[in-house]
Parts: sequence; structure tokens; C-alpha cells
Amino acid sequence: MSELFEKNLSYIKKSNQSLYEKLVNTKEFTQDIQLNTNLAGEYNLLVDGMAVHAIAGAQQEAEDVFSKLPHNTNLTIHVLCGLGLGYLFDVFVQKAKGAIIVYEDNIELLRFVLEIADLSPYLERKDTYLVSDYSEFRTALYNVFHYRSKMTLSALDYYMQQKKETYNAFYKEAKRLLEMFDHNYSFQVHKIYSFLCYTVYKADEKFKLPLLTDYKDMLKDKPAVIVSAGPSLAKNVDVLKKYKDNAYIFCVGTALKTLINNGITPDFLNVIEKVNSTYHFSVPETKDMMLICEPYTNIAVVETEFKRKFITASEETDAARWFLETYGRDELVPFETKGTVSYHALSCAKYLGCNPIILIGQDLAYADGKCYAKGSAYEDLECNFDEEKQKYVIAPKNYERYRDAYYPFGNVSDEKKNEWLDAALKKFNDELVTVDGQNGEKLPTSAAYSLFIQYIKEFGLRFNNERILINSSIGGAQIDGFITETLDKALSKYAASPIEKQKAFDSKDYSSGCDFEHAFDAIQKDINSIDAIYPHYEQGAKYVKNVQSELNRHKSYTQEAAKNLEKAVAIYVKLTNEYTLKTRLLRMITLKEHCEIAYLMKLNTLGEHLDYKTAEVITNAVFEYFDAVPRKLLTIKNALIYDRDKIKEILDEGGYSKG
Repeated sequence: MSELFEKNLSYIKKSNQSLYEKLVNTKEFTQDIQLNTNLAGEYNLLVDGMAVHAIAGAQQEAEDVFSKLPHNTNLTIHVLCGLGLGYLFDVFVQKAKGAIIVYEDNIELLRFVLEIADLSPYLERKDTYLVSDYSEFRTALYNVFHYRSKMTLSALDYYMQQKKETYNAFYKEAKRLLEMFDHNYSFQVHKIYSFLCYTVYKADEKFKLPLLTDYKDMLKDKPAVIVSAGPSLAKNVDVLKKYKDNAYIFCVGTALKTLINNGITPDFLNVIEKVNSTYHFSVPETKDMMLICEPYTNIAVVETEFKRKFITASEETDAARWFLETYGRDELVPFETKGTVSYHALSCAKYLGCNPIILIGQDLAYADGKCYAKGSAYEDLECNFDEEKQKYVIAPKNYERYRDAYYPFGNVSDEKKNEWLDAALKKFNDELVTVDGQNGEKLPTSAAYSLFIQYIKEFGLRFNNERILINSSIGGAQIDGFITETLDKALSKYAASPIEKQKAFDSKDYSSGCDFEHAFDAIQKDINSIDAIYPHYEQGAKYVKNVQSELNRHKSYTQEAAKNLEKAVAIYVKLTNEYTLKTRLLRMITLKEHCEIAYLMKLNTLGEHLDYKTAEVITNAVFEYFDAVPRKLLTIKNALIYDRDKIKEILDEGGYSKG
């Protein structure tokens, strides 16, 4: 091993252990890799006789590729498909803003180049990664991703010609992954405060519930059926009824009435919605089933009568992490929902050890014009091809009936409901996309369902070596990682005999695992944190109001405006560094406003040089921080005081044991 190779490896080991091990274990070459020169007298790389860089000039080729970038800011993530001898890498390091990820899946080529070229000055840079497969790329992308990040994809002609299918597939996956990260992060930024509100409100009631993750593998090797409200459910409800005693049934809220109306009482009802969705399961049979909810699930659901209730704390939201820490658990048990109740049910079945896991009603596409199963709350919604418009259109078969099912609120006028529904239908139609069906056909679906397909696909690809995963939603979207098989065939094969369902639960203790003394202290600490940070917002608000006054009066960014804006931002930085980034609760309360300011600060440098419009945009973001956050702080503080006092009552009564 050469000294130069060891030097390069030392930096790769720090950022990508997987690639480091691949390089170290590459002892022999199966390809003919050589150095040569091009017409410009530059070194070129030959792989099995093919020149990697342009024969006319490698440096100029790299410059030309860089010149075609669609954007180049501090928030850009530049992905280079192929390393070659590093000419393109060098140009991007010298000229590109933002992060750089080099994807090179030819390990022998990588080893050859790292033996002869010193890339350590590049590899030691922050936000610069060298990766060799999709898993490594995912990790690198996660590390460099920021709020509102955008991606560029660049490659030399050699890579696109020699590995066209491979790199086109990588391009597609890279874009999909960025979209997923962006969706998840933006969702957190804009929704985390509402998640926190629903988590904190009457949290004492949720602390009384046992954590589902305390019962790992309790249903080991027992078959499970995940029931969603897609059109395939109605077609298979008789089959499910036939085998209902032979498998554990996990049901999402919107599908429950279809099951109940057909004489099927599921074992578990999964509900994660923040809104009050109890109208979906206002049936007496809930007392015979078990609820599995999240910390942010609407309290009305938690207060509904069930035979037994469990709670999960998914790792995607800080609100759930706050709940778990306050509950008294130091370690976060890996558990995911991806923001969809069907995925939540999948995670529950897997965590409890169920095998196989079978999906039904998980169509995730509008096959045969149906959006939901017959008998579900939203059965009137249809998606059909409009010959005149030459596109798919979503509309309810019976407008009034669908409206009343979608908005079952007695205190809202029909006119207002119509207004809401028309806006919702417009949004549904604006977001219609097509996805691959199980027979290769294109099926219409929503943008949200398209994303859910990707989530469930990832679940399948990650866990199909541990579980038998079957998709019995015949006629719906193709979900890779799952075996496509009819429900009758799957259940006759894996659930032929009845199982003693109650036996698994008889010997268990279902008391709450919450440490209520710890919860009391943790909540009081959070109240103290709010009290400590709150007074600082008044001074910041004064400075930013001065900026607004200057901008409005002079219609320009004056020296006085610049001075006051810098003072306001200085207070924001102080609060961020000394308070909000150090306390999970404060971070959630301020996240939206903080991210907007941080985004603008990455794109701009404060000073008198700012133009009026940019100064106005930054000022508005800073004003929102000092105006909105104090109100949020008081709202959360009041909810925490209620929780603290209720927990004090529990402690005074000797604790809580009933699960």
C-alpha cells in the first residue's frame, strides 16, 4: 500500500467506513486500467481501452460541464457521477458553492486513482464526500442536506455513454431521495409546532399508556394483515372474513367501518392523525379491539374506550422524542411511521414479530376509477379519464354525500363546506400523477400516494430478508420488495388454521412504563426554559420594528436600518446558540422561524450593501421570529403547566399502574 494511498484512505475512513473497507479489500484488478495522455498533453485514464476524459482536453471538458450548472449557491448539493482522474472534481472544488458528492461505483478505478493522485485536500473539506453505492450516497446526502437544498447532477460523457442505464437509474433515485428528504424536512419545519401542541396537550393521559416497543416479538411468527381503505379491500372482505381468526388484523381508521359492516372486528386499530378522527370509528366494537397511537394522536382518540391501548414514539418527529425522553426513556427505539398510518401499522406488525405481513387495501392508485373501498367513509370519490379534457379527473359521485362524509362538522354551514371541498378537489386534481401498476401499466394517483409508495417500497427492500412481505392489493400500484399475491392464496398458505390470539396477551403486564417523577421534573425544567428565554424577545422586537419603520419611511435600506437589523439578528443568534439549539422543546417551538432566517443568512451577508427588496425579505423573517415565537412559548407553557399539575395529582395518589 503506497504512502499516497494511505493518506487518501485516512480521510475516506473518517467519512465513509464502507468505502474504506472496499478499497482496502481490493487486491487484484480485473479491468485493464492505464494512464495515457490526450492531445492537450494532459494525463488521461484508459479503462479497458476506453478514454475516460476528452481526448481534445480533459480540463476544458471539466470546465464545460461546470458551466452548464443550473444553479450554484451555498445550499446547492453538487453530485458528480464518476471520478475519473479528478479533473471535474478539481473544478467543482475550486468553483462550486455548497456541498459535493462524487459517486464512483468502479472500486478498481477508485483504487487506481487514489494510488497515484493526492485527493486529500479535497476529501478533508467539509461537506465533500466520495461514495461508491446507493447506501453510501444516501448517508452522504443526509449529512449535507439543509432546508431548501437543491441538487445538480453532472457527469463526463464517458460515464453517460458506457453506463447510461446505470447512471440514469442513479439520477432517478438521487432525485427521488432528495425529494423525500426535502418533503420530510419541510414537513418537520412547517408542522413540528403543531405536532408538539398535540403531543403536549393532555400529555398526562398519554403517559399512562404502555409503549408498544416494550413488547418486541410478542406475536413472533404469527401472520398479520394490514388493512387500508383502498378499493381492493371491498373485493376481498369476504376472504378476510373467512380467515379473520387465523391472523392478527391491523386496521387503519378509515377502513374500520368497512370491516365492522362485514362482521370483522380487527385486533388493532392504528390511528396517528392529529385531527379528531373518531367519527371514523364511532362503533361499540372499539371496546373489543386494541388502539395503537402516537404521542401526537388527537386526545379524543386516546380517550375513546378500547380493550387496551398502546403508544409508539416514532423517530421522525422531535415531538415524539420529547415525549419519550419525558416519559423516562433515554434510548430512542428505532420506530418509523413516515407520516402515514399504513406504514405505522406495518412497523407495529414487524416490531411485534409478525410473519408474514400481508397488505390489503393498500392500492395507492386509483384503479378502476375507485379512490376508496366501497363502504369506507370516502367511497363516493372517483377518478376517471375525461375524454374531453384528455386527462384523469377526480370528482365525487355524489357531491353532497361526499362533502358530509369529508366534513362531518355540525357547526359549519354547507356553503363553507362547499368552499372547502372545492378547494380540496382542485388540490387533488392539481396533484394527480401516474405510477407503475402491477402489470406495467400507468395508473393515476396522488402525489402523496406516490411518495407513500416509495416509503413502503423502501420498507420492503429493507426487511424482505427478515419477513415474508406480501401485497394482496391486486390491481393497485406496484410495490417493489413485496410479493404480489391474492389474499386468498396468501392466507390459505400462511394462515390456514385459527390461532389463540388472546394467549399472547394473557401473561403480560400492561402497566405504564412512565417514570412520573422524572416526567414531573422534566416538564418543570421545560417550563423554566421558557421562562428564561421569553424576556429576550422584547428587545429583538424593538430593533426589528425600527428596521421596518426605516424601510417604510425611506423605501430604501438605510444605514440606520442596517444597524438595527444587525442588532436584531445578533439577538436571534444569541438565543439560537445559548437556548434553542440546546433544548429540544425550544428548538421545536422556534424551528420554522429559525430555518427561514438561517436559509436567508446562507444566501446573503448582512451589511449596508443589501438591496431594498432583500433587506425587506430578511426583515420580515426576523420580525416573524420575534413576533410569533413568544406567542408559541406561552401556548406551550400553559399546556405544560396543566400536564405538570395532573402528574402531581398522579404522584400524590401513589403513581399509576393501569395500562
